[in-house]
Formats: sequence, C-alpha cells, structure tokens
Amino acid sequence: MQDFVEMHREALKKYFDFPSGVPSHDTYQRLWDNLCSNQFRECFGAFVESLQKITSDIMNIDEKTIRNSSSNKPLHRVSAWCYKNKMVFAQENVNEKSNEIKAIPKLLKLLDLENKIITINAMGAQRDMCQKIVERKGDYGISLKGNQGTLFEDVKLFLSELNNHEFINENNDKGHGRIEQRVAVVSHHTKWLNDIHQWPGLKSIGRITSTVLRKGKESKDTQYYISSKLLSAFELNEIARQHWEIENQLHWVLDVVFNEDKACIRNDCAAKNLDILRKWALTILHKSKDKPENSIKSIMRKNSMYFKHLIHCVNTILHG
Repeated sequence: MQDFVEMHREALKKYFDFPSGVPSHDTYQRLWDNLCSNQFRECFGAFVESLQKITSDIMNIDEKTIRNSSSNKPLHRVSAWCYKNKMVFAQENVNEKSNEIKAIPKLLKLLDLENKIITINAMGAQRDMCQKIVERKGDYGISLKGNQGTLFEDVKLFLSELNNHEFINENNDKGHGRIEQRVAVVSHHTKWLNDIHQWPGLKSIGRITSTVLRKGKESKDTQYYISSKLLSAFELNEIARQHWEIENQLHWVLDVVFNEDKACIRNDCAAKNLDILRKWALTILHKSKDKPENSIKSIMRKNSMYFKHLIHCVNTILHG
C-alpha cells in the first residue's frame, strides 16, 4: 500500500492532502489492526448493494480458510457468492470454537432468499438449515455425502435404476487443456424419501456424473443432490456448475492473484479487514472489465489507477 501511494501520489492528491507525507508501512498496519472489522464488513455490504442487485436466482455459499492468518487459528469464513454478478454479497466469520454449520444460518440472515436457489456443499445437509431457507421462500440445492445417515445411500440406490431417471441433460465443456462431460439425471419421485427421512420441502433428487479427459487420461466423479425445487436436469447441471465456479472465480483469484495465503497477517482484526479489502478490490476489478474474456491480472496491469476509487471509498468511510 505504501509503495502504491508513493507511485501515484500526484493523482491521489485529488483525494488526500498528505499533510505529513505518504503514510508508512507501520501506519497502514496500525490502521488495519484497529479498524473495527464488523463495521468495515457492513460498509463493504453497503458498497456491494449500491453497485448492483443480485441478477441471478442462484446464490452459492462456500467456505475458505486463509492460511498464515491470525495468531492462533487461521481465519475461516463462509461467503455468499453470485456467479452472474461475480460478487460476494455477504460473508460471515467461523468462530474458533465453532464450525460452518453455525456460521451459515447467520450468513443467510443477511440475504434476501425469496425466489433464490441457495447452493451449499455437503456441510449444508442439515434439516434446520434447509427448513429456514424454505420458510423464507427460498429453495436449496445441496450436494450429499455420507454425513446424513442413510439419505445418501437411499438417493444413490434409487438413481442407480435407469427407470427412475425422469429428466436427463448432458453438458460438454472444453478449455484449459481438458474436455469435460457432465451428465445430470433428476427424479421428482421423493414421497418415499420424505416418508423415511422427513426432509423439509424436498421435491427433487439428482445425480451428476462428470467425465474429464486431460492429456489422454480420463477421470470420473459422481455427486448426488437434493433440492426443494422441482428441478429439471438442465437446471441441476447449471446450479452445480455455478457452485463449482466459486473455486475458480473467487477462491483461486484470492490465492493466486492476491496471494492471500502468503499474506502472513497475524493480527486477527487486520486479517479480517484485509480479507474484506481484497474482496472489495476484486468487486471493483470485475466491474471495470470491458471484455468478459479479460483476466483479473490483465485488468490490474491495464488499470492500476482504478484502485484510487477504492482508496477514495475507504477515505470516505474513515472520515465520513
């Protein structure tokens, strides 16, 4: 931050007086150590909301650990990400003595769930959590693993019979040196499953089989899903693809482009604030794209001065 301000001091004079010169590294450290992370997070939420409303009916929830952060346990957060907006609309801390299951309901309270499909991985396969989504007029789409007793095995066994495949969709994708085929099957016959497991609002069960061919080698993966919405196989393929994109469009960018895991910020408050700041910067970068195919790295190289708007926003928060 100190290097950036020194390089762009003349342009930044439009926003700052610099009465004591360019702030030092230690000044920035004291700022982020002492700035209230809860208030800064609220400011980030207000900023995102002022930019754009959610343009999709699909909202993806996933967790990420920031390695080398904090003096004790690494910072762990769950985020609500919208693929079409390329934006984080809300996030919640996972406390040291807690887990994602307790953090996700708090995150859901920050979101308008009506007419939205909330996608969560297997950790979201909790009756209480699904009940709250349905009560707020939303729908869930949740992947399954063996963490819910016999639910996973019952769905797997039922969909192993071809006669139970009411809807089928195939999606093929080529890029990054690989060819991927995703075949989704869906069934709306869930009464028998509800009678056994009494899952809130359950209306669809599905399976996606992914076959990836890379450098002449083939690999397969199969995922099973439950949903409170009467999904088609095409819709299941779409919501699963959008959920997987949170890894590429958000987590990968934070790790590789922003070097998040190498930041080594030990102060808990500063680690939380810098996590928000990275997502704030990423949101601005996505909004500045003139072509969809442009990478975040190329946008950063071409428009480094775009960050002056971010600094102006922070200055407004601190002095406004």
